[in-house]
Amino acid sequence: MKTFFTAIIASVALAGIAAAGTVNFSNFGSTWEIQASGTPINGGFVSVGTTGVSDFSDAAAAQTALAADFTAFGASTDFGGAAAFNIDGFFSGVGQGNGGDAAFDGKNIILVGGDGADIASSSHLFVIDTGASYAADAPLFAASVDINSGDVKLGAVGGTAVAAGVAGAFQAAAVGAVIPEPGVSVLALFAAGFLALRRRR
Repeated sequence: MKTFFTAIIASVALAGIAAAGTVNFSNFGSTWEIQASGTPINGGFVSVGTTGVSDFSDAAAAQTALAADFTAFGASTDFGGAAAFNIDGFFSGVGQGNGGDAAFDGKNIILVGGDGADIASSSHLFVIDTGASYAADAPLFAASVDINSGDVKLGAVGGTAVAAGVAGAFQAAAVGAVIPEPGVSVLALFAAGFLALRRRR
């Protein structure tokens, strides 16, 4: 009897996952290689979701606002991972959830990616307002978005692609303050101390 109930619960859970709304997000259709300062991004993150942030005129301020106000639709993916055939600068993911949920229904699908583990830890970000909207299942919500979908909020086409046969390079925008490597900080302190010692003589 216990096994029977376990099987029923598992079936209901799997049915819920199978019936979830989906947003496919990838840059293989457009073939724009995503870069950070001219280098294809490896690792990092790419996610779909929604946000109330509308001002992207200041990249650093937009990063702070997005980190506080971005609701992801399902799991994120990364650049150059197995889903992207291990090609740096490329991503492929599927966000799953309830498109009819109050957090999403009728809101635009926002595509966000960066070279860090998340929005807050990235030194480069791109943001695309795809123009496509989330909706309730009728019977099933599904959408597909790419880097060339909708309106670019952060980032721009430019630079030279590394991979052969692609449309070109798309640069994620530099955001926030650049934190120097610890070695640089130590050297700066050492140099300041050395100068102070010389002055005392």
